[in-house]
Amino acid sequence: MRQPIRVAPPNIVDALRDPASFGGLACFRDLSSWTRWLVFLKACYGLPMDETELPIFQHHTGRTAPLPGGYPTSVVIVGRQSGKSRIAGTVAAYEALIAPRVADEEHAFSLLVSQDERGALGTLLSYARAPFTRPALKAALPGKPQKDSFKLTNGLIIAAYPCRPEALRGPRAYSAVCDEFGFFISSDGHPTDREMQRAIRYTLSTTQGRLLILSSPNAQYGALYSLHQEWWANEKATTLIWKATSPEMNPTLSPETLARQQQEDPEGYRSEVLAEFRSARSALFDGSALDACVIPGLHELVAVPGRYYFAFIDCSGGRGDAMALCIGHVEADDYVVIDCVRTWPNTVRATVAEVATVLAAYGLDTVVGDNYGADTTVDLFRQAGLTYEASPMNRSQLYLNLLPLINTHTVKLLDQPQLLRELRALERKPGQPGHDRVDHRRGGHDDLANVVAGCAVFASLLNTNPATPVNELGRAEYNDLRRAFPFLIEPEPYGGWSNYVEDDTGNNYEGRDMRWRRNGRPLW
Repeated sequence: MRQPIRVAPPNIVDALRDPASFGGLACFRDLSSWTRWLVFLKACYGLPMDETELPIFQHHTGRTAPLPGGYPTSVVIVGRQSGKSRIAGTVAAYEALIAPRVADEEHAFSLLVSQDERGALGTLLSYARAPFTRPALKAALPGKPQKDSFKLTNGLIIAAYPCRPEALRGPRAYSAVCDEFGFFISSDGHPTDREMQRAIRYTLSTTQGRLLILSSPNAQYGALYSLHQEWWANEKATTLIWKATSPEMNPTLSPETLARQQQEDPEGYRSEVLAEFRSARSALFDGSALDACVIPGLHELVAVPGRYYFAFIDCSGGRGDAMALCIGHVEADDYVVIDCVRTWPNTVRATVAEVATVLAAYGLDTVVGDNYGADTTVDLFRQAGLTYEASPMNRSQLYLNLLPLINTHTVKLLDQPQLLRELRALERKPGQPGHDRVDHRRGGHDDLANVVAGCAVFASLLNTNPATPVNELGRAEYNDLRRAFPFLIEPEPYGGWSNYVEDDTGNNYEGRDMRWRRNGRPLW
């Protein structure tokens, strides 16, 4: 026979302060950095606030006072690394503990929903399971946890789900927690946020359960933006909107790291740290940062014998776009210098011989470009004695990787008016969640901007100066790099990466300069 769960603390805040309960977890032993999260939880559950906490509530909600009974639906819009996933798992665990006992023949859930299975299982479920390692709560988890769920002695099942609406058509839930709700998309790239919102409300309809939505903001559309527009600063609404920056909710974040992020990517900083919804379109580059990278009066640099150069090309199909070529190098102080930018109004077939002549002047017989023309382009360059390698990055990725080089002034540009016009006209707009798009304005061109971005980004990436930090790549990026640049396995001057090594954790890397980490994000 099931035994009722005894939870000594009368509310979630007291549970977080109890060393034998939630408060015994390492992350909650010192609650000084969780002050604003505690105020949020008090608002959610209708707990009394003191005179120092009310101004915090007013600042983050736009309301003058919380509703006495709390809020059945709460939406937290915060920056990244603010502690929201930890709070999500904590709330799910607490809601499961206080839920009424479920009859033997029934199933009831405390739902954890994330963008993908890895987020749901690897992060949220582990956070929800953690409190049940504490002495006061161990007895609540009698059996062995499953991969995607675990059952408490009151019969409630804490289960993790990816954002697939059809998966939630059956369960009846006493609570639901959605993490990174603004980035819910299907495997084929279609947003699922509104469908998930509808599906979750039906699972809670018979229990009147609590719904908690947490997310960093995305674009000015979608379900998260609609919730913000409808309920923010609405005094009488039973849906609470809590909006905050990352350092407000997590004061342990390094100011130096935040300042560097702001410098390298101001647009991303406003969204990922300051929790601002992204406008539909914005200029990619700051004009003053771009001007600081230009060498006044310099239109081209002649080749220097013994210097290693890198070339990137944008091929033309003859339909209005020009064929463009950029050549650059990396200086000893790790600055990327653009040496030469050329354009031709004709197609690849008509200009490949001229391209070969320019490349030969800089000691090059290999050039990187996009996938235009596929095998045809490769064959035309081969006939001219050149090797054409396809870029592992698309145009938007190249521009977004050029952004930190521009903002930190670590790329030197030629003083070419058309190039600068194209760079200034580039616009950034949200694409699929987490993948911004960059393109020129309607009726414009970006041939020169594209080749300069490709040249600068890959020259910086492939810089093998021993004094520079090593590149850290995920497995996919590493494999893409090897496929795109097979010549890197050659000996000097390409860095001597022919020595293939496996470290003690099973991660493979090439030689002394190439490193990558498991599940890591590329630093370039």
